[in-house]
Amino acid sequence: MTRLDMLGLAAAMAAVLGAASWAGLAAGGLYPAMHEGDMLHMVQIVLHQAAGDWPHLDFMTPLGVLANAPIALFVRLGHPFAEAFVLGQALVGAALLPAAWWAAHDRLARPWAHVFGAGIMLLAVALVPATAAPEISLSMSYNRWAWAILFVVLVLAVLPGRRAGQRARVADGAIMGLGLAALALIKMTYLVAAVPVVALALLLARDRHGALAVLGTGLGVMLAVTLAAGPGFWVAYLGDLLAVARTDIRPFPGDSLLDVLTGPRGVAGTMLLFAAVTLARRSGRLREGLLLLAAAPGLAYVTYQNYGNDPVWLFFLGIFALTLCAAPGQGAGRGLAVTGWGALILVAPILVAMAESPLRNLMARSVDAVEVLPGDQGIRMRPDRIAHVQTRVSRPLAAGQDIGQGASMPELTLLEGAPLEPCRLLSGLVGWFRAVSEDVGAAGFGGRPVLVADMLSAYALFGGVAPLPGGAPWYYGGLPGVEAAELVLVPQCAARPDVRASILRELDEAGYVLTELRRTPDYVLLGIAPSAASPR
Repeated sequence: MTRLDMLGLAAAMAAVLGAASWAGLAAGGLYPAMHEGDMLHMVQIVLHQAAGDWPHLDFMTPLGVLANAPIALFVRLGHPFAEAFVLGQALVGAALLPAAWWAAHDRLARPWAHVFGAGIMLLAVALVPATAAPEISLSMSYNRWAWAILFVVLVLAVLPGRRAGQRARVADGAIMGLGLAALALIKMTYLVAAVPVVALALLLARDRHGALAVLGTGLGVMLAVTLAAGPGFWVAYLGDLLAVARTDIRPFPGDSLLDVLTGPRGVAGTMLLFAAVTLARRSGRLREGLLLLAAAPGLAYVTYQNYGNDPVWLFFLGIFALTLCAAPGQGAGRGLAVTGWGALILVAPILVAMAESPLRNLMARSVDAVEVLPGDQGIRMRPDRIAHVQTRVSRPLAAGQDIGQGASMPELTLLEGAPLEPCRLLSGLVGWFRAVSEDVGAAGFGGRPVLVADMLSAYALFGGVAPLPGGAPWYYGGLPGVEAAELVLVPQCAARPDVRASILRELDEAGYVLTELRRTPDYVLLGIAPSAASPR
């Protein structure tokens, strides 16, 4: 790649980053149309971090400190939330650009270098969560960022570099080390996917300089975090990860692993991956084929753990196969070309949805939308999406009535020995949280920390109650923050009725004394105190 090509690649990547960021800011706000629960979860974490709280130390979450830190930085600097989201994503893209540029120009031919660079920038700044759904969503941005970092690391680890020598190996190692550290501080599953491939690549190359660079940069980041947060950060992070791994509240957020690999949506990608491994080895690229095979379990595991189970990894597979398709072999080169194009065609809906999302958001500013958060934070939704609360009540069956093979009845929620209606909240989360929170405040209970008996606890965003120190914005198990709680809020309709039942049962088993203070058609508010046998 000539110097002009290298400059053109950097300019093209910067253009994608700049155009998407400009569109996000020019819209005057963000207009999400789905995933309100995840969005409010993100807002809670961002506000915690903007106020100086640390994940794991001050609130429970399996997500790392960098999963929302770029957005929190700009909130802390005084930007409205919508601006902070766009600027935070732009910061992620700007941080990724040099590493992605290096990986692209040193590992890929010109057409695929540009495709790869543009794809990484889209993953950084899109306004959809790496799915084919076109609706704007401010959720799971950390998954997109982690995919982008993982792809840069895999390209450097799996594909051969054009530059030889110690300096190039050290540069590769430093980028991979920083990438691994970032993955550890965003979402640990991506680190689990990357480490075996990087370790095997360094071992096969007997690259001591690269290994030292990986270890040096990775440990340097860990040391910096330890100095900023204290050594207890890592213990608390491990505790949150173990708590989530042990819970049965949400063992996986979508299809089973078998369905991810062999189901109707996943089988084509699985076949393409094994075809790419076979064809790479037939073309003489034994190392590359082995490393792709080593990457397969991690890529499948991340897809299985991510909501929607979207096969974003097919983007990397397409780049891999099309880069190697010129390798000699009896038809293997042509086979790799077909495999690569097949992978890119399968992942194209996700790439197109990400590319269109800033423009879709820009066009949405003419919609008659209303503010989601208190104050002018620039996050707006359609009034009907906010106000129209949908619920579902699961009625008990008559005696002897068959519920069908594999079916199960919802767990009954008992409050002070009396059952609550098995009602589930389906939509209108923003309106529900706002109405309940305002009612609690108007009833004279405002400003007191509340433990919410549900999976989501975003009531504090709307001012009626105070945030719960040590609590969990998204519930995974246990009673996080219960020591600081002054009230327990039990929604009559819960996002997860089984979680509501589980929390109340755990409070009872732990010996907490609950006293009813207020009951409305929407919620029951309880005072909480430890029993004499179980002091706080």
